Amino acid sequence: MVLLDADTAGCVLTWLNNGGALDPKRTRILQSCIEDLDRVIPQITEPAGTQYYERLRQLALLASRALSSTE
Repeated sequence: MVLLDADTAGCVLTWLNNGGALDPKRTRILQSCIEDLDRVIPQITEPAGTQYYERLRQLALLASRALSSTE
């Protein structure tokens, strides 16, 4: 979970720092993180953990959708 958090946050931070752009490798990583979050969030039993990772997922989705709209 820590690595998933770091990978997702790193991609989003890079996206922000690059004015809304990501290279193809990071775009694939971001998409993979979203898929992983979709799989693991239902398995989290702690409410605070669920809330944190749901917010992280929403952040990743926003960046991903913005990337899709600029292609």
